[in-house]
Amino acid sequence: MDTILRHQGTNIGGINSIFWIFSEDVQAFNMSWDTGYCSIGFVSGKNWNSLYGTPESMVLESDCLPMPGGMKFTYKIKVLVPKDRSDVEMILVKMTLRNLLVLAVDKNNTARVFGTKDNPMKMTYKLLKPALLEGFTGYEILFSGDFSSPCAFYTIPSGSGISST
Repeated sequence: MDTILRHQGTNIGGINSIFWIFSEDVQAFNMSWDTGYCSIGFVSGKNWNSLYGTPESMVLESDCLPMPGGMKFTYKIKVLVPKDRSDVEMILVKMTLRNLLVLAVDKNNTARVFGTKDNPMKMTYKLLKPALLEGFTGYEILFSGDFSSPCAFYTIPSGSGISST
């Protein structure tokens, strides 16, 4: 019998950090279906890129839908990046509609990888400049993808510089 028990410790929730990498910079992506965790090998000199988002603006939405060929898992990650800046725009242009893997780390330090080398995420963005002086000005970034299995959990390697803060 499979029993889901009450969690241990605290449950803070919310995404705290986002990282990304082009799928061609991933040498190997291995998934363990027994544990739900993946391991990733990077092309020499490549690693996760950090994406700063306005605190409390990072949102993950997922859905699990039955399809004729099996289940479809849909993921959307939305991030607000503050201020209209040329350096940010140039990076976003390079990322747009490219094949990406996205690493999201929540405030419980749970890390999940969205996308695989063979079935990556896609990214689009838009610039927001509202009429209100107090309104948010910057970029709304959307990562999205559809998959035949849930996204993988990921153990953050020690010394990688990746954290939930």
